[in-house]
Amino acid sequence: MLLKPLARVRNIGIIAHIDAGKTTATERFLFYAGVTHKIGEVHDGDTVMDFLEDERERGITISAAATTFVWNDHQINLIDTPGHIDFTAEVERSLRVLDGAVVIFSGVEGVQPQSETVWHQADRYGVPRIAFINKLDRAGADHERVLASIEKRLGARAVFINLPHGLEDRLDGVIDLVAEKYLVFDRSSRGSELTACEIPGDSVEAARIARDRLVQKAAESVDWLAELYIAEEPISAETLKRAIREATLSRSLIPVLCGAALRDLGVRPILDAVCDFLPAPIDRPPARGQNPETGAPVERPAALSAPFSALVFKVVATQATDVFWLRIYSGALEDDGHCLHPRTGRKLRLRRFLRLHADRAEPAARAECGDIVAVTALKNVATGDTLCDPKHPVTFEPMHFPDPVVTAAVEAANAAERERLLAVVARVVREDPTFSYRTDEESGELIVSGMGELHLEILQNRLRRQFNVDARFGRPRVTYRETVLRTATGTGEFDKRIGDVRVTGRAAVEVLPRPRPAGERGWPSVEIELAGRTASLPVALQREAKEVIAGVCTAGGANGYALLDTKVRVLEIRSNDPPDPLVPLRATLTLALRHALASSGTRVLEPVMSLEVRIPEASLGAVVRDLGARRAEIRETTFAGESAVIQARVPLSLMFGYSTDLRSLTQGQGSYTMEPFDYQPQNSVNGNREAASSLAQTR
Repeated sequence: MLLKPLARVRNIGIIAHIDAGKTTATERFLFYAGVTHKIGEVHDGDTVMDFLEDERERGITISAAATTFVWNDHQINLIDTPGHIDFTAEVERSLRVLDGAVVIFSGVEGVQPQSETVWHQADRYGVPRIAFINKLDRAGADHERVLASIEKRLGARAVFINLPHGLEDRLDGVIDLVAEKYLVFDRSSRGSELTACEIPGDSVEAARIARDRLVQKAAESVDWLAELYIAEEPISAETLKRAIREATLSRSLIPVLCGAALRDLGVRPILDAVCDFLPAPIDRPPARGQNPETGAPVERPAALSAPFSALVFKVVATQATDVFWLRIYSGALEDDGHCLHPRTGRKLRLRRFLRLHADRAEPAARAECGDIVAVTALKNVATGDTLCDPKHPVTFEPMHFPDPVVTAAVEAANAAERERLLAVVARVVREDPTFSYRTDEESGELIVSGMGELHLEILQNRLRRQFNVDARFGRPRVTYRETVLRTATGTGEFDKRIGDVRVTGRAAVEVLPRPRPAGERGWPSVEIELAGRTASLPVALQREAKEVIAGVCTAGGANGYALLDTKVRVLEIRSNDPPDPLVPLRATLTLALRHALASSGTRVLEPVMSLEVRIPEASLGAVVRDLGARRAEIRETTFAGESAVIQARVPLSLMFGYSTDLRSLTQGQGSYTMEPFDYQPQNSVNGNREAASSLAQTR
């Protein structure tokens, strides 16, 4: 059961661009809350939350880790997420079930590409946020510039609720604008103890102006505060705090804090802000789903009196068993209780609940609404599945994940290992939906797909280290897509004797181009619509029809690539009432869709990446020439001190090995980040060859 009343529960995530300081801040949260007795550091490889071998070797978060602790009489269920774009699925599924988030920005780099990605993911799920500008002790740090970047690039109404006192090597504390105090953090206690002092004279005027701005922005979002503001009534700390909370919950304001986590400055106020401003489960709208039998909309409020419902948002494959992470949305279930798995229609027994603490877990006798827990030993359960009360069925909307963009052939060390390799890869794919695999029909090779080179490299390491499977990976290749060129229809007919029964059937489908807004995230690859009378078919037949269509679209069009930006309308499905209606349905729909795709024609699309390159200004010319050879479209170049920042879009096919080339061009001083932007029509084969030849010459 919950450790605290539901109103004092906070389900939050830490999200940011890679190397912004998420894990560094999280380690201090655990230390200040008394969960740990020593602060782990990323550079020392001894953090609690980054416990995987690859994470400690590379100094990055790869897999989301969960923990629970108590702060100010509040129970905080926290998930620390990765910042690398290759592991964006971990952020996606975490935000799907969290009530609030802390977004961390570097005080030097500001808003970076992955910062934008995670921000828009949070927008999509309506997650209230607070922000923390970190690393203000570093050379070049500027909190005002970062705030302006948050407002401009993210379209957020952000406002400081505290200010740094000093910057770079002069940073020595923060000024709390709500309480109007100067906070000094005790070095001997690593920042867990602080002293509230009067604001130093050199900052009184700046603090007054910043507080007035805070009150004004809060008043623009909260009507009752606006009345006090217009009447020039004094605004107390408690009054302002209540208004900031209301504005944060309505997502009309982003409170921004400042500090330097590595120096233990300004981290403790983040925990206070989580309790003061982010929502409890009861502050969020009811979870919405549908009745799996009738399709009628269903709501599940965060209340113990409501029927039990939960979403499986993560599966972790271990050598012993799979561990399933659950967010409980409503009701409660005792240990060893029964629930319904609507996708399969089977009843399951949840034998033991576990409360997660990074790589450890402790048993819990009961799971209640608002809880984040784990269970083991569930069959045929996958990420995005719903578990619910058998008497009150509900299915929540599953999560949508980006399509893989890189593939590689995988070969087992010997024939005996192949079956085990397939079994382990299937388990890992069940854990991470952005992985996929298939067997090439012509060569018999096992082909795995992922979000990038690092993603596939981590998979290879997991196979070897965790599952003791020795497998050789081929060179990464780009995953292409296809889209239809024009609207077309196709029909399929079935006429066959099965046993003593003559079975006939007919289906008709229409395919249409479905243009996607450039850079749109979460856009389904294919939209399937059951039109006309097909919309009144039994639910089981509708579900099967959509699965058949989805399977054909995944198998691909004329070039064998999965379809994208396409709509399929099922116009007709009929048969002569056979003993098994699924037989003619599958055959006719498959044939009809293939005929429609042949009539429409398809075009190959290639993944285009959004690229940000940070380099010394002296290297700008060489780097720009190199990007030109890679068919990059440079969107913007900005300068900060002696550094240049290039924003560009570039085909993924010409970016393999770029990190090595960039180091060579910049004498090891350049860095870059890259994330999927869009799929766009592929240039001609000759164009690709010319680009590759030009690239080789620049090297």
